[in-house]
Amino acid sequence: MQSTSIRSFACALGCALASIVHAQSGVVDQISPYPGTGQTAGFNGDASGLIWQQEVRAGIAGQLEGFELLLNGSTGSQMNVRLRAGAGWNTSPVLYQTTVTQTGSSGQATSVFVDVTAANLSVVPGSLFVIEVQGNNTGCGFLGSYTPPPGTPQYAQFLFLNAPGCFADCGWRMAFTSYVLTGPPPPTTFCTSGTTSNGCTATISAANNPNVAHSAPCQINVSGVEGQKSGIIFYGLSQLPQPWCALGGGSSFLCVKPPTMRTLTQSTGGTSNACNGQLQLDWNAFQLANPSALGNPWTAGDKVYVQGWFRDPPACKTTSLSNAVELTYLP
Repeated sequence: MQSTSIRSFACALGCALASIVHAQSGVVDQISPYPGTGQTAGFNGDASGLIWQQEVRAGIAGQLEGFELLLNGSTGSQMNVRLRAGAGWNTSPVLYQTTVTQTGSSGQATSVFVDVTAANLSVVPGSLFVIEVQGNNTGCGFLGSYTPPPGTPQYAQFLFLNAPGCFADCGWRMAFTSYVLTGPPPPTTFCTSGTTSNGCTATISAANNPNVAHSAPCQINVSGVEGQKSGIIFYGLSQLPQPWCALGGGSSFLCVKPPTMRTLTQSTGGTSNACNGQLQLDWNAFQLANPSALGNPWTAGDKVYVQGWFRDPPACKTTSLSNAVELTYLP
């Protein structure tokens, strides 16, 4: 098994790493070192028939931001990387997947950060997830460590290959560093936009979360709306979804659970029969002007769910809806 799946080699601890700039901003949580006090190991990330899973046990609470891996192999080679929640060996649904590329010189250890915030995976101390790696026959590899038994491996959780049971003699580990966002998550969209009679799919966004003093900018925008229609932005304290038209027809979903609060009716602007209209809401201005509105008074950690609604006469109920956004109140 080892002859086909592992390439073990000597490397001084100070060997050069090709550094990749990334947007990592979370707190370091788990570290499986390269190679630490163990031996350096190289693993086959080339063969598509080999699926590796490194189990990770979170140590702090928050949202998993991502993990840093060390690649080697041929310049331009790639591997498929996936995230699954739970213990290894793991066949639960894939929460996130991407392709990573070895951008360094052939054989050079290259650091790459895999941002998995889109998976919206919340962790607490003891939460388990797996980093899954699979080759695609382009000559890639990844690095880690090996501690011969009965020595203590460089990371407590097992490395798996293709099946339950730790890989080989259980002394092998993938090198990685995981990062957790310990503050509230950024505004997160959810649910599905409806498609209007003119083929528009209205999309909601918010650049920032609100705070309890309503002093931080929190602008909500719904773009891609039918032009020259009337509409509103509304919100609630829980999310759904459920079909907008209970008897079928139409593609919109009600993403916000009643009770809900409507903001003022507005024109979408833009051009009739086109998708260049929009709805806008200054969240802070609305809340300050309506102190008895649903949810007031807000406290840190409160969540609110916001969606756009607008006229679309040929559609069921003569209206269509955007997707929705989740906001989390900051102190």
